[in-house]
Amino acid sequence: MRTAWVGAVCLAIAASASAQPRGGIVQATLTNGTTGAPGSAEKVTLLRLGGDMTPVKELGAVTGSFEITGIEVEGERPMLLQVTYGGVNYNQPVNFGRGYEAVTEVTVYDAFDAWEDQALVVTTSRFLYRREGDSLLVDKVFVVENRSSPPRTYYNPEGTFRFNLPTDDLIEMGAITASSALGVPVPQSASPLADGSGFVTKTAFKPGETQFAISYEVRYEGATFTANGQAFFPLADLLVFVAPPDIEIDAPGWELLGIEPEGRFAAMRLFNVSAGDPIRFTLSGGSVTAPPLTSSAGGGGSASQQTGARGTLTRIPDTTRASKWVIVVLMAAALGFGLLRTLWPPTPHRS
Repeated sequence: MRTAWVGAVCLAIAASASAQPRGGIVQATLTNGTTGAPGSAEKVTLLRLGGDMTPVKELGAVTGSFEITGIEVEGERPMLLQVTYGGVNYNQPVNFGRGYEAVTEVTVYDAFDAWEDQALVVTTSRFLYRREGDSLLVDKVFVVENRSSPPRTYYNPEGTFRFNLPTDDLIEMGAITASSALGVPVPQSASPLADGSGFVTKTAFKPGETQFAISYEVRYEGATFTANGQAFFPLADLLVFVAPPDIEIDAPGWELLGIEPEGRFAAMRLFNVSAGDPIRFTLSGGSVTAPPLTSSAGGGGSASQQTGARGTLTRIPDTTRASKWVIVVLMAAALGFGLLRTLWPPTPHRS
C-alpha cells in the first residue's frame, strides 16, 4: 500500500513538472564569414517570436562560442537569436524541439560603408502603378545582390539605399521593407537627403540578395500623374506595370510592351539606366478602378509624421504588410523573369 502511494505521488510530481515550462539551453558558435575566423558580437539577444518579438535573454560582448541558459521554453514555440556585430543585426531561428537544447551557428561579416558598383548590383527593379479612384497605389520592388568578395555587409549608419518619393503628390506612405531572399520583410525608416533629391534608409545589405520594397499612394486628381524621378544606381532594366491597362502612357524613350493577354495591366521597359538618369513618364485617364491584380501594400495605416521635403518618414506597424509584400515580390519576380520573357522576349540592350 505504501509503495503504491509513493508511486502515485511520484507520478503526480512528474506530471506537474512536465506541465511547467522547462529551462532551455542555446549553444551557439559565431563565425566571421569575411575572414573565416571565429566571430564576435557586441550584443546577443534571444527573442520570443509572436505578435511582438519579446526579448527573453541578453548577453554582452561575446567571441567564438557562447551559451544561453535558463530559458523558459514553451513547448516547441520557436525563438530568434539576434547577434549584433558592427551595428548590424544577424538573425538565426532557434528551434528547441522536445529536447530543450538548441545548437546553432551564426555567421557575421565585416562591413564596408560606401556603395561599390562591382560589389552591389540592382538585379531587379519593378514598379506597379494601380488606379483607385482619384489616387494611384504604387508598389516598387528592388532586388540588390551583394557580390562582395570576400563577402562583406554593406552598411553605413548615415544611409545606404536611396530612392525617390513624389512629395508634392504624396497622399500616404504605406511601407518600406527589406528582407533576405527567404526572410520576413523587416520595416525600414527613411529620411530625406540633404540636397532634396530623394530619401535614404539605413538598410544593411548582407552577402547575397536583399529585397527592398516601397509602397505609397499618390494623387491622381484630374486623372493625370507625372513620375519625375531619377535613378540612384545603375539598372540593367526597369519594368513598369500600369493597371488598369486603358490608362494612357506617355513615356518618351521607353519601350512600350503593350497589354498582357489577360488584360490586367500594360507594361513598359527601360534599358541600361545609369545612375543619375531621369525616370520620367506621364499616366492619364483610364478606368476608375483597376481590376484585381495583387494585394497592395499601399492601403491602410498612415504615416506617424507629416511627410514633406524636409520631413522624416516613419512606417506605422501593420502586421498584414509582411504577407502583402511577399505577394508583391513574387508578382514582380514572376512577371519580370517568367511571364515577360514569354510575352516579350528580351531585345538587345541599347548602347
